[in-house]
Amino acid sequence: MIMTKNTRNFLSVGFCSILLVCIVLPHGIASAQKASLSLDTSSIRIGEQVTLRINATLPKTAAIFWPVIADTLTGNIEVVSRSKVDTNATNRKDFISYSQSLRITSFDTGYHVIPSIAVDFRYSGDTARQQLLAEGLYLKVRTVEVDTTRSIRDIKGPMQAPLTLAEILPYVGIVALAGIIIGIIWYLLWRRKMNKPLFPVINRVELPPWQNALLNLQDLENRKLWQSGKLKEYYTELTEIIRHYLLKQHSIEAMEMISDEIMDAFDSANLSTEARPKLLQILRQADFVKFAKAQPTREENSQSMTFAKMFVEETKPLPPETENSSKKTQTVQTEVQNPIQE
Repeated sequence: MIMTKNTRNFLSVGFCSILLVCIVLPHGIASAQKASLSLDTSSIRIGEQVTLRINATLPKTAAIFWPVIADTLTGNIEVVSRSKVDTNATNRKDFISYSQSLRITSFDTGYHVIPSIAVDFRYSGDTARQQLLAEGLYLKVRTVEVDTTRSIRDIKGPMQAPLTLAEILPYVGIVALAGIIIGIIWYLLWRRKMNKPLFPVINRVELPPWQNALLNLQDLENRKLWQSGKLKEYYTELTEIIRHYLLKQHSIEAMEMISDEIMDAFDSANLSTEARPKLLQILRQADFVKFAKAQPTREENSQSMTFAKMFVEETKPLPPETENSSKKTQTVQTEVQNPIQE
């Protein structure tokens, strides 16, 4: 087969293009993936800190094995802190940039070498590890400059900061607590010295039973139970007040008695005969309401309260002077009715 001149030219151009791609493409990928170290500044004073950044750019599909940094880079350079490994986009969509920041310091003056750091990676579909090497740097550590032309002076003492309220409050609280404790001890010793109880006893003045009964009756009347339809509650409380009064004032065990037993005990106690009908009316009316579900009129309900107050007033103990006067009057009446015959 005989080739024409045009065919030979075409094949030559194609072969050169393929050769060029094979040479340039790997070189372009190789130049895009790289690792580097950088410092904020290459010169620090002794004890100062500086940021060292580790950067690596790799294809997105590559698996990266980030180097583990110890607490020291060399015997003279210490790692104070380290950040997380960050990722950032690059100009090329198929590449990604990795970075980590280290805070480093040194307490030895002079020039120190920050050693090279290797970043391992593996291409997608390849089991062999590759390596990017970030070239090392120099770090100059300077001593503190001393002006030898000036005289040596004493070290300045610590400055006095003003006290704050938060600092004073604990001491105020301690003093106040101590004052309270001392006051309590003094009070207890004083009460003991005066032969008084440690705590003053408040004696409440107890009212006589008849006064308590009248106060309770007034309270019951003010609550207006029967006016609101609570008849059973009204008569139950009314009779309870009267029963309690008979127990406390006249020693009649009325709390456990039925109405007839209360009337028999009342008669045996030789109390005012004028008060008897009032007590009987109160007890009967209460029994009708509680057991027969009777519905008394408004007048009957009001009358029961009036009779209860009158009953207490008529059966309460008489003052000593009134009692003596009553006895004298009874004696005079007896002498008038039975004159002495001489």
